[in-house]
Amino acid sequence: MRIREDMRCWCLVLLASYLAAVKAEVQWPGGTYGLPMPDTGCPSDGATDWKNGWTYHDTEDDNNENQRSNIFHMPGNFSAHGIQQKFCLKVGNNDNTGSEIWPEGKYCLYKKGVCPSGLKEGFIRWDDEQSEIDYKDKHFGDLPDGVYEKSHTTINYCCSTKGNVNNPIQLPALKPFYLLTYDSAQCQKVAGTKVTSEFIKFDDDDQGNTDAAGGSHPYGPSEDPFNLKIYYCYYEPGQESEDDLGTGKQVRSKIPTGKASSSGLAVAIGCGVAGAIVGTASIAFATKRILAHRARAAYDILDDPQPDGP
Repeated sequence: MRIREDMRCWCLVLLASYLAAVKAEVQWPGGTYGLPMPDTGCPSDGATDWKNGWTYHDTEDDNNENQRSNIFHMPGNFSAHGIQQKFCLKVGNNDNTGSEIWPEGKYCLYKKGVCPSGLKEGFIRWDDEQSEIDYKDKHFGDLPDGVYEKSHTTINYCCSTKGNVNNPIQLPALKPFYLLTYDSAQCQKVAGTKVTSEFIKFDDDDQGNTDAAGGSHPYGPSEDPFNLKIYYCYYEPGQESEDDLGTGKQVRSKIPTGKASSSGLAVAIGCGVAGAIVGTASIAFATKRILAHRARAAYDILDDPQPDGP
């Protein structure tokens, strides 16, 4: 009886340690910040509670030149009249126990509260159109730190300015997500993802334009100081090609990809053997149920995209 109880305790401790490690791998870093929203919705990892909101920019009426990349994965209204930006804001830790330190690289996030450790602050200011012809500037829900007026929009950012964009960093890769570029239009590599470079060009007010950018901010405003251009990086689960990595090696994500990991299988087998040795199948059965539940939770249905229109 004593051996049986010891084996049960050992197995449960081992299983709990494995599940805790898996959970930690797929979590977003702690702290408060924001990301651009993809058309699949905010990138839930099962522990992070995202809030969302949007802002609408009234753009130039005369000979409007709003532009976006041919490949584009953002929801929201985009037309010659105006452009809507949608946001995913992490405003608290909730069940998230991830480190608040972001990996070194070159990328930007939206600022919400204090910038995460090691990231530098900056801003971009849009001089939006001020006529009565189209919808005026509007905003709704949870927004990045900034200033949201009827004729101007200022959004604050937190940027990682160190590291090499070709050295893949580790972030959750279960669902699509965005980062913003820093220092160039080149996207930071993220292990276990395929990345697509995208952009939006805002045709801002032509009369007395006061567009501005300062501090550490996403790349793009310097290309046209009167019509702001912002570069975005869209990441989706997948395998980078050797050509894209710039390192000559494939990078395999540490994030689960839908198949049982070798460590998880080892736990299941070990616990099953332990159960057989002590004459009970309950441990193996419980192990199988817990691992199956974990796999389902990691691949829940994607968030519905938010409706278009301000």
